[in-house]
Amino acid sequence: MKIKCVLFDFDGTFADTSVDMCNALNTILEQKKFKTVNCQNLKTHISKGAAGIIEYASTVNGRPIDSSLMRAEFLQEYSQKCFVHTTMIPGIDLIIKKMDEMSIKWGIVTNKHSKYVKKILQGLSLEDKIQCLVTGDMLKEPKPSPEGLKLAMDMLNVKSSNTIYVGDDLRDIQAGKNASTLTIAANFGFVDSTEDINVWDANHIVNTPNELNNILLKYL
Repeated sequence: MKIKCVLFDFDGTFADTSVDMCNALNTILEQKKFKTVNCQNLKTHISKGAAGIIEYASTVNGRPIDSSLMRAEFLQEYSQKCFVHTTMIPGIDLIIKKMDEMSIKWGIVTNKHSKYVKKILQGLSLEDKIQCLVTGDMLKEPKPSPEGLKLAMDMLNVKSSNTIYVGDDLRDIQAGKNASTLTIAANFGFVDSTEDINVWDANHIVNTPNELNNILLKYL
């Protein structure tokens, strides 16, 4: 099978956004006199979005936190400081370079809001290089709905049979399956170490970006 397009999830798969998200959350928690969270432990909750992040903060504090108020303040803080410590996942840059050289289309499909993703891509000097960006605010239904992937494939004029979706969450793999793409589970992302990702039933599981590169090369 010849692949013409590779689509990536964003947080944990394409970029390590965890420190900036954690710092934004802890800033608001400190202001509200709550306990702060451990940034490493927070990683596995990032894929659940702001609501999931605040739910984790509630668990750490052992008491409910006003989700609606905290969410708004957290996102406001994060919007101002979403590209301070955020970096591309090491090795993804080489994969993108290789795809560009081979004229393979690539893009990002994420539940994250465009205002954060665009600011980060600008910081990474990728805003003019990315060929397709589909974000949560563009969609009626988030992943695991296939809506985002189908939109991306339409934008890039590619078929699902020629597309791979790479993600680090079960919902990514479900979205890929629902959209009939090949799927790769990125075990190097924000995956809980206690989770058995074999049950996600992805077409491939990779533990490093280098393994991802090797898998992709087999299809290109």
